Amino acid sequence: MLELASIFKLKILHQHVFRNTNPAIFGVRVEAGKLVPGLNIIGENGERIGKIKNMQSENQPVKEASEGTELAISVSGTNFERKLKDKNFIYSELSSQQIKNFRKNKDLLSAKELLILQEIENLRKT
Repeated sequence: MLELASIFKLKILHQHVFRNTNPAIFGVRVEAGKLVPGLNIIGENGERIGKIKNMQSENQPVKEASEGTELAISVSGTNFERKLKDKNFIYSELSSQQIKNFRKNKDLLSAKELLILQEIENLRKT
């Protein structure tokens, strides 16, 4: 089994901001991919936002969320009002090496995950 990072794209649910900072807690919908805690996220401009600490749905901890799931995430190292208020989507942060690994193993990815990988690659170039 290859140790690959997780590819995901999240839609920010602006009507569900529970805490602005320390950590920021807000609602998201998984547009594509698989979301797990402990991953770094970037904004639509490629800027690092922070790290996902925890995830919750219906006040219960969640270990993994897949496409279509709506849940709350807590993100350390960011201020929602400052960094996310004007954004609609956030993505998993991937290194060049992780992107190469995904490209080598693209048969393991869904069509949607391949599209997200391309979006993340394009963000890194901006």
